[in-house]
Amino acid sequence: MHDAASRRATSVIVHRIPPESAERFRAWQQGITAAAEGFPGYESMETYPPPDAGQREWVIVMHFTDADAQQRWLASPVRAEWLARLPPEIEPFRLKTLPTGFGPWFAHMVDSPLPSWKMALTVLLGLYPTVMLLNLLVAPHYHFLGLAASMLLGNALSICLLQWGVMPVLQTVLGPWLRADPARQRSRTVGGALLILLVLLALMLLFRQASG
Repeated sequence: MHDAASRRATSVIVHRIPPESAERFRAWQQGITAAAEGFPGYESMETYPPPDAGQREWVIVMHFTDADAQQRWLASPVRAEWLARLPPEIEPFRLKTLPTGFGPWFAHMVDSPLPSWKMALTVLLGLYPTVMLLNLLVAPHYHFLGLAASMLLGNALSICLLQWGVMPVLQTVLGPWLRADPARQRSRTVGGALLILLVLLALMLLFRQASG
């Protein structure tokens, strides 16, 4: 399970859709989704309409089992045929491929290069204190349910907190570091990584004391 998750690949596509063309785009998106579902390695597709009526950007997130499956779809004649059917009033789209399964959390950063290790370190920074706090403050109240049920409930709470609480904050706070080019902005990249590691170390010491 862990090995499969580490090979997972994600494509993030951003379309700018005039409000009056939203229904035409939905119909087109349903068609290309049905076509993609027939490709080996395809896992799922998620569509994120604009949060406000006045905005135009639609974000499409596609998940594949690995990068090879992703590239087969991106280079396929079937996809090219569907792109040719894209309504003419829709502006050229932007495509970003992400090599891991963290794509949806970082989809709004589609214009910036996001190395896998930066995304993984960001998720670790959010996941570790979330899990520890749940184990210290909440888990004792449902341990009577048994190991299997407690693990399920703890994982569900962790995912909910990460998805709607922790990750949006980290994306904002760490945005400049996540977008920093490792080659041209080496000092920011290395300094930010060291700072995150120091924060994780401090959290570990704090939680060790709290649980001791």
